[in-house]
Amino acid sequence: MTLSRKSIDQAVSPFYEAWAGLGVEIQSCFQQQAGDCRELIAEGYGVYEALRKTLNGLFGSSAPSPLNESERLEFVRNSKSAHAASRQLEQLFGELKKKIARTKIGYPAE
Repeated sequence: MTLSRKSIDQAVSPFYEAWAGLGVEIQSCFQQQAGDCRELIAEGYGVYEALRKTLNGLFGSSAPSPLNESERLEFVRNSKSAHAASRQLEQLFGELKKKIARTKIGYPAE
């Protein structure tokens, strides 16, 4: 498959749509003080990992990634504070989205 901006968007969009829904659920969980929101964060972590696998499949070793990604993901996985983990995950998704956008510039539109 020849990569284009459109094909990259089609590959990553489902993950960002899933994260958008989860982000709202996580925020709602914290607002309601529903106790442990770790299951939602774990689900978000799974979405992020699936996105990483997709990017690695598309770009190989030159796949975009946020600064200190592995350490930050380890923090999310091991964090005792669910709120801090959710914020870190939110930042990772945002930073990765920007990196993907910069990478797409080098590919044709179609």
